Amino acid sequence: MAADPDQEEVVPTTAVNMPTKKELLSTAMKRTSEWIFSQEIPSDVTVHVGGSSFSLHKFPLVSKCGYLRKVVSESSEADLAVIEIPDVPGGAEAFELAAKFCYGINFEIGTENIALLRCAAEYLEMTEDYAVANLVGRAEAYLNEVALKSLAGAVTVLHMSGNLLPIAEKVKLVSRCIDAIAYIACKESQIYVSGSLGRAESGTEVAISAMVSQPKPPIVDWWAEDLAVLRIDLFQRVLIAMLARGFKQFALGPVLMLYAQKSLRGLETFGTGGRRLSHNKNMRRGWF
Repeated sequence: MAADPDQEEVVPTTAVNMPTKKELLSTAMKRTSEWIFSQEIPSDVTVHVGGSSFSLHKFPLVSKCGYLRKVVSESSEADLAVIEIPDVPGGAEAFELAAKFCYGINFEIGTENIALLRCAAEYLEMTEDYAVANLVGRAEAYLNEVALKSLAGAVTVLHMSGNLLPIAEKVKLVSRCIDAIAYIACKESQIYVSGSLGRAESGTEVAISAMVSQPKPPIVDWWAEDLAVLRIDLFQRVLIAMLARGFKQFALGPVLMLYAQKSLRGLETFGTGGRRLSHNKNMRRGWF
């Protein structure tokens, strides 16, 4: 039987082109959250975090935040109006960003706040179990695709993670940053060493002597300067990871020297400030 040319072709619905129930629900929740925000509906819950209070709405929060969903569902109060969250990693700043995410409010994600976001999302249980493309997944995507691709980015994330322990260790943020830093630093150093050796082998003893007498290679200065911001325990773990990747122990000398110089400079500044602070305290005591 010939097909009617005027009859509209029916495309069969398959698992590939049909949205899942979770995706449909997530989209509906997102639209509802945006509508609540746009209509300036009075808040129905106050959340206290790190000394700050946030007047919010339960629906956007529980739609993406497993922690708050459990708090609300397990509460003995029929209409829970106040929630205390004492231990959010990153405190009020982190919770504010997580709340913005729940409402669908755009904000910038960068290497300065990604560690804070990732740890807060873990604590608040903002996983795919509660919403599609939730904050944990978004943070992981940024880490893997952007932050940990450069040494500066990985160092910044590691530096910020130092204030987010132990949860930063739990989500393997610290170990991944250390591994990325060690990999990039070793790779850059190998490029320099191989180039230097090639030039030395084709030259004379004079060329070798000149190379030895030259100041530190710029490439070492570049990544060593970045490492100088790390806490001593994290810096030590980075060096151990570099050695495990084959970095020559003697080549760590310039790195250690630079780190020591930076640290001593910081201690000197801190000590001077400490003396000034002590003096000012005595003056204040005199006034009272």
